[in-house]
Amino acid sequence: MKERKSKRVNEQRRIARLIRADGGKDGAVLAKVRLRVSSQRSAHLTIRCRPGSFEWRYGRGEPCALFYAGNHFAILWERAGATVASSADFLRGTKAGHRTGISDSRVAAIDALRGLVDEIGRLSFERLMLYCVQGATSDEIATREQQEKRAIATVLANDLRQCAIHFNFVSRKTHFDRETI
Repeated sequence: MKERKSKRVNEQRRIARLIRADGGKDGAVLAKVRLRVSSQRSAHLTIRCRPGSFEWRYGRGEPCALFYAGNHFAILWERAGATVASSADFLRGTKAGHRTGISDSRVAAIDALRGLVDEIGRLSFERLMLYCVQGATSDEIATREQQEKRAIATVLANDLRQCAIHFNFVSRKTHFDRETI
């Protein structure tokens, strides 16, 4: 019982630290989520997210294939090194002990992202990058794309579904056989 109380107190301190550190900047709010650790265990976490963002829409409830596909996309983007300003500097000298060339995992991530661009298109890829990686809200993307705010939610859901299909989180099969039509 004492362990539960200390865990609860530690969680409350962490939440208070989050609130003090950022104070709800950009409209961020705290949401309590249940994270499945294994088939029998789950943990309760408090996350900070902006209403309308990818984390807000898909991360608060029961995780679905679209959530896993968006996370996989963001991980590939990070692994490809596209978010680090100095990541493309391969001309550093070898005397300093820096590795020259590109790592195998980075090349694999770049190839996976190129395959996704080839399948879903450049514009869908850019929307996914804004939504899943940079944390833009659907309203911000709608303003950028000069679209209706309600329409862009459907577009983003479709982009995530195409991403999930590409990375095999969702089956490619549909409810009907296209060859019989």
